[in-house]
Amino acid sequence: QFHATNGHCQVPSRSSLGQWVVRQRFLYRQYPNATKQSSLTEERITLLNDLNFPWTTRSEQLWERRISELREFKEQHNHVMVPRNYPEKPQLSAWVATQRKNYNRRQAGKTSPLTMKRIKELEDMGFVWSYWDFNFNERFNIN
Repeated sequence: QFHATNGHCQVPSRSSLGQWVVRQRFLYRQYPNATKQSSLTEERITLLNDLNFPWTTRSEQLWERRISELREFKEQHNHVMVPRNYPEKPQLSAWVATQRKNYNRRQAGKTSPLTMKRIKELEDMGFVWSYWDFNFNERFNIN
């Protein structure tokens, strides 16, 4: 019914339907390795897929979109040092700054949404955590 009314399945998580959606995503991540019988059957997965049900959260979708944009940036520029003011994609430069902020929070022992898996994904692309240190080292050829 939500899909028929709204044309999508991006249900706000604060509603009871949203909590159900969160549960389905959890069960899907367990599937097919679940040790207990799950209410999420193959038939239900098919029905949800037919509605273009998003098995990932908006946050995960945003991560994938920005990582893809960062890969495109790297292909064009041969590095991932997105300028602080990048008019072609201002949302990418803001996202990069946020990742650095989240990394610094994590390094300081504070809570951060930046997981080790995501840190590795960024570092594998050549991501630099300190723009200023990198800029200084590049200018003065310090390794």
